[in-house]
Amino acid sequence: MQLEEDIQMSDFDRLLDELERLLAEVEDSDDDVRSRTFALLDRVDALHRFALGRLAPLLGPEQLERLRNSDPAVGWLFDAYSVGVDERAAAEAALDRIRPYLHSHGGDVAVLGAEAGVVTVRLSGACSGCTASTITLRRGVEEALREGFPGFAAMEVEEASDALPHPPPGPTLLQISAFPPAVGDGADAV
Repeated sequence: MQLEEDIQMSDFDRLLDELERLLAEVEDSDDDVRSRTFALLDRVDALHRFALGRLAPLLGPEQLERLRNSDPAVGWLFDAYSVGVDERAAAEAALDRIRPYLHSHGGDVAVLGAEAGVVTVRLSGACSGCTASTITLRRGVEEALREGFPGFAAMEVEEASDALPHPPPGPTLLQISAFPPAVGDGADAV
């Protein structure tokens, strides 16, 4: 039984890898193809979220947990769509790792809501209205949600109504992104 389950999960893992490869190919497509493909995928995702969202109350928490723990693929599906998960609590927990950085700059992020994988946040304090907050939100907060909230689909930002635009307080950190080394630049030398 265990060997059969391992074989099935390796097939599942190969399927996930294949999907990642295909998504990378779509990313490299022309704008029209990429846009239409992602629109299609968004609709399929919405359909799955809707159906699984209706399934959760029918099964109840105990049955959901039993199913989640009985099969890794089912657990993955439930996690991917936040089935039986308190989404707001999951979003709060995911943001706990970025809060020290925001606090060090005199700001904070509040989760206003989380439903169907969409998390609505608001910055407060020194971050509210800060011209660097767009970078902080899109790269820091969104990354924390992607990594820490399995059912995360998107983030919406509700701006504070009384926040006036202003520069960041004090020195800012430069966002560094990894780029593959250019061929022949000596990066592969030891």
